[in-house]
Amino acid sequence: MKLLKNRLVLVTSLLLILSGCASTVSTSSTSSASAQNDPVSLEGVRYAHAMVNDGEKLYVIGGSNSSNFLSSIEIIDPKTKESVKLKGKIIPRRYFSAVWDGKESIYIIGGVSLNGDRFKYEKKVEVFNTKTHEVTLVKNLPEPTRTNTAVFKDDKIFVFGGGYPRGGTSKYHSTVAVYNTTNDTWQRGTDMPTAKASEAFIKDDYIYLVGGYNGKQSLNTFERYDPKLNRWQSLPAIPYRISGHSLALKGDKLYVFGNYLNTSETFSYDFNSQQWQKLDIGYIAARHAAATIIDDVIYVSGGITETDGVSHNSIQIFKL
Repeated sequence: MKLLKNRLVLVTSLLLILSGCASTVSTSSTSSASAQNDPVSLEGVRYAHAMVNDGEKLYVIGGSNSSNFLSSIEIIDPKTKESVKLKGKIIPRRYFSAVWDGKESIYIIGGVSLNGDRFKYEKKVEVFNTKTHEVTLVKNLPEPTRTNTAVFKDDKIFVFGGGYPRGGTSKYHSTVAVYNTTNDTWQRGTDMPTAKASEAFIKDDYIYLVGGYNGKQSLNTFERYDPKLNRWQSLPAIPYRISGHSLALKGDKLYVFGNYLNTSETFSYDFNSQQWQKLDIGYIAARHAAATIIDDVIYVSGGITETDGVSHNSIQIFKL
């Protein structure tokens, strides 16, 4: 899936002005979202980045702007609105995954970096310490992959699928790579039912994958992985084909933000009713954004628009 080439960042300001505010979520009569009156925003535009939290602060990592791959990490306190931008901290990379280990380490995995004027599928795994701000390396990812998705559970990082280089193009695989943070080793898990780039989240004892892209089309797959049994289950298909999205789980409800072909679309899945639906919550159109949740508030940062390739510095805030 080719990403539209970015245009001048100046257009971003105009777009966000027309939207009302760079970081304020507009609401409609059918929306249960509540707008943030005191907005938060990034210091610069980003897309194809990662964002995680440690329960208190947002960590916005890498990605790309209109012209460069980014090596910075921005640390934001959503309560005080204070932020610190750490420049030159990581390998400049985009389309990667990042996870927090519940202690003081953020693992930065895969993606694409630059080798001269050529793309490089990155195998190096960097670890950012949230207390010291130091970056170290652990054992390389067994196979370099872009647009992978990853989660942390029980001292292990599960990395799912993504694209890999073959003959000058990107193919998609079903590989599950499992990293043990206690002994710095990788092993293979059972392959996914569908080869793709996707988005993952954890609920209870399971890992779920939502939609994605297989190199030809967006997908409506909904799959569940049991890490204890190393076994997959295909769930009823999503009524919509979704890719280029971000997501966050709040209680028994999943929220999905953006879609490759319609970047203003948002969706939800209710685990109690087992129903999907489209939502109207005033989402500012963006794909390849990043989402996370703290204290039942969902934050969606950055992203790129559908038609003109403009990337955002917004952090959209949803109280759903």
